[in-house]
Amino acid sequence: MRRFDPLALIKALRSEGDIPAPKGWFTVEQIREELRMSHTRNASSRALDLYRRGLLERQPHRFKAKTGQCHMAYVYKPVPPYRTIAEAATRVFEHQEETVPKGWVRIVDVSVKVKLSDVSVRTRIARAGLKPRYFKTRRGIIGIHRNAYYLESAVMALFR
Repeated sequence: MRRFDPLALIKALRSEGDIPAPKGWFTVEQIREELRMSHTRNASSRALDLYRRGLLERQPHRFKAKTGQCHMAYVYKPVPPYRTIAEAATRVFEHQEETVPKGWVRIVDVSVKVKLSDVSVRTRIARAGLKPRYFKTRRGIIGIHRNAYYLESAVMALFR
């Protein structure tokens, strides 16, 4: 059995025995700085949200606190094609957006093309009984929504 050495204990507590995160992985504190957040708890919640949406990878990592105790926390890495956490955070809606097949249009696009109000286009579509297909697409800065799209050839046939 080894003798207790108080000097070795104090030296170990004061040493910079910080275990760095693996290369390419970010701690919550680094995420907080990159996203310009004021508190670490906000960055932790944001990182968890991005992880759940599939924009970040996550793995547990052991680090040493200032008290000398070792703790477990998560480190995060952006999923390709994103290179930084900030890029993944700003493009969160693009990542979730569905691609609309060619030949499908919204009522607003048709109304601009035929130079009629969207109400008149909507009533003609309703009378013809055309059924929409819904795709999750961006609607400005307010996020992803299910938007109705109609087959362009069927809608334009109503205006000939």
